Amino acid sequence: MNEPTETDRRTAIRNAATAWWVRLDADADDSSQQDAFQQWLAEDPAHAAAFAEISRLWGELDALKPQVPTLGLAATNPKIRTRRSQSIRKYAPLAMAATVLWFCFSPLWVWLQADYQSPVGVSRSIHLNDGSTVVLNSDSALAVNINAQTRELNLLKGEAWFQVSPDPGRPFRVHAGEGTVTALGTAFNIHVGEGRTEVTVTEHRVAVLLDSGISTANLQQGERVVYSRQAISLAEAVDTQAAIAWQRGKLVFQNLPLGEVLAELNRYHHGYFTITDSALAQRRVNGVFRTDQPLAVLDALQSSLKLHSTRLGSYWVILHL
Repeated sequence: MNEPTETDRRTAIRNAATAWWVRLDADADDSSQQDAFQQWLAEDPAHAAAFAEISRLWGELDALKPQVPTLGLAATNPKIRTRRSQSIRKYAPLAMAATVLWFCFSPLWVWLQADYQSPVGVSRSIHLNDGSTVVLNSDSALAVNINAQTRELNLLKGEAWFQVSPDPGRPFRVHAGEGTVTALGTAFNIHVGEGRTEVTVTEHRVAVLLDSGISTANLQQGERVVYSRQAISLAEAVDTQAAIAWQRGKLVFQNLPLGEVLAELNRYHHGYFTITDSALAQRRVNGVFRTDQPLAVLDALQSSLKLHSTRLGSYWVILHL
């Protein structure tokens, strides 16, 4: 069997430091957790160094920092103001066309089908008549059909966390994207994205079945799968506190492509963030940010990745080199 390399060791330590950062952010007052954390720090000087690096990096990128918004203000720098003026003329036709498409093809039908909605930037807790609880994330929509025989829900848009009241005679099923999630326990999170849906189990188990019937998956607590129309990924272990950090008003990005980060930020912003370069969209992002200041997060990303932006007010922002 191959021995772990030094690179493998550093990666494992960094991943552990990341997990500790998220857990402590979620519950810093847990004394037993604090004891375990101190023991982990004492095991190896590299542990403390890795945790300090994560804290420094994520602290620098935190959207709450008061100096961050000034990084993106063109008015403070005449050169940037001139460059953006030129870029606006360059990208104006693109922005106009996209704006027309936005209004022509907006998912009005989603909101007409929904029993519950949450506006952009706001989460909502819902108590269902079977005793279950649903927390809707920003810009999400849910249809509910619960009666004496069935419990069928449809996550039409966005993200939601479900805490299910046990009832063996009425399975609790949530249709989302191209599949259906059936609760075999207590709590799980579903995120419907563009062409893919993520399911994370925070308590007990769930079963996932594609609409096509060709693939299934059974997930345990602390596992996640991603599925599309064609297939379900293998289950992978995840930090559940990071997965539901949005309930605490946080977004946790761990080695995520910039394109996916912008797609996530769009869910919290009254407008649209986009990118012009597919290679640029693959740049990796690490950080913990506040959900209530998406423009400040964008400014921080622009500064840390040394990018430029073209802005049509605060509504339309295009990142580019």
